[in-house]
Amino acid sequence: MAATYFDPTQFPSSSVHDPDNRDPVKINQHLQLDFFHVIAEPDTSAYSFEIFHKISHQVYHYSKIFIYRLLTVLVGLPLMLFWGLTFGAYTFLMVWVLVPMRQITRTQIGEMGVYVQATCDAIIGPMHRAMGQMFSNIRVSLSRNTIEAGKQLNI
Repeated sequence: MAATYFDPTQFPSSSVHDPDNRDPVKINQHLQLDFFHVIAEPDTSAYSFEIFHKISHQVYHYSKIFIYRLLTVLVGLPLMLFWGLTFGAYTFLMVWVLVPMRQITRTQIGEMGVYVQATCDAIIGPMHRAMGQMFSNIRVSLSRNTIEAGKQLNI
């Protein structure tokens, strides 16, 4: 069970304490939001002025950083409190309630299986074998005889 705790040897030593690498497990690789992943001028016929392109890059970059940091302070910190409480409660429930309940349920189902098997072997199995013996001598034969009705009903 101890192997499931955070193990710093799982990650490269530089990524744990590296302030520039805040995603050492790479869970947000799909999030490519820098300027050149969002705004791309495909060929020279669609190029804007060079100075406008540089200014656009700076405006995009700094406005993205500003709004991200502002929202991190205003919304991110309360959300981290919420997520910390949520995952703490979830972990507590899993460790102290749900996993023990699962284990006791598995144990009870296994124990009930012994009794169900014994009941089936002692009562249901012999009963079905006896019914099979009773009906095993029934024979059905089909013939192609036509039966002519003497009277017809008119409605």
